[in-house]
Amino acid sequence: MVETLLGGLLAILGGWGSTYFQLRYARKNKMEESIAERKIAVNAQAYSIIKEIQGAFIQASLQDTNNLIFSHEQWFFDNRLFLPGNFPSLWISIKGNVNKLARREEMKYKDTSELETIHKSVKADIKKAISEIHNDMGIDKDECL
Repeated sequence: MVETLLGGLLAILGGWGSTYFQLRYARKNKMEESIAERKIAVNAQAYSIIKEIQGAFIQASLQDTNNLIFSHEQWFFDNRLFLPGNFPSLWISIKGNVNKLARREEMKYKDTSELETIHKSVKADIKKAISEIHNDMGIDKDECL
């Protein structure tokens, strides 16, 4: 009789333990899936925005490019945790350097060598940001050309 009760009690505990670990594993998988879905969406948005900034930097005025970057600031801070690798630091560098160029353009800054250096830095950072997205998504650079 005692063995039967003990066996039943152990079976119940085993069932509860099994259910607990299954739920815990399912919850972890669901969270990982949610994060992966969000990262894909954020990477697509980041790619679109950085390409828009790249186009503006080449074709528009520096003030327009600066305004474009600032118009996406809230998006950046809302999605910062989901952005790939060094993209957040590159974004901040691009924003700072474009802002610096725009301010110096307003002041009619004369040191063209420094302006060229900053300009090259922005172009390089934009390329690195695009590369970060490609790497995070597992896209080969040759596939994007």
